Amino acid sequence: MRLRHLAAALAGTAALLTTLGASAQSVGKASDPERDVGRAAPGQDNSYFNVTAKNRIPAPLLPLKNGQCVIWYPEKGVAEHTGPLPCSPMPKVQPGGWLIAPSRDPVILEVAVYHDERPGVIIARGSFDARTRYLVRTLDPDSPMDVQKRKKTH
Repeated sequence: MRLRHLAAALAGTAALLTTLGASAQSVGKASDPERDVGRAAPGQDNSYFNVTAKNRIPAPLLPLKNGQCVIWYPEKGVAEHTGPLPCSPMPKVQPGGWLIAPSRDPVILEVAVYHDERPGVIIARGSFDARTRYLVRTLDPDSPMDVQKRKKTH
């Protein structure tokens, strides 16, 4: 008798978890659905960097000195980048570009990936190790980069 109750309770719990999981992904933040193309659903590892296999910054783009940024257009190849330029004021990035900037941590670089067709729309952000150039973790595309935060506080 207890075994049947336990089985029924487990089945009910599984159904509830399935429902909660589906609703958690659909609730999220309200945003523009066109802009969310290429973004990972909550709890999934399908970020822009993993899906496109662009999880390393090419060596010719680095090193950056503090206060310097680089704009890179991955679809055009490694040679297509701006070279170091000042981060302040924030440089304008054309669609499809990556803005690579220093963070508060001297061994971490921040990358903002811009939408291929919609100017000024960031679809992905990530932290990269400045020494290995590999992706450390993805970041919230809606939060400001460290260079933007510094600009506001100074």
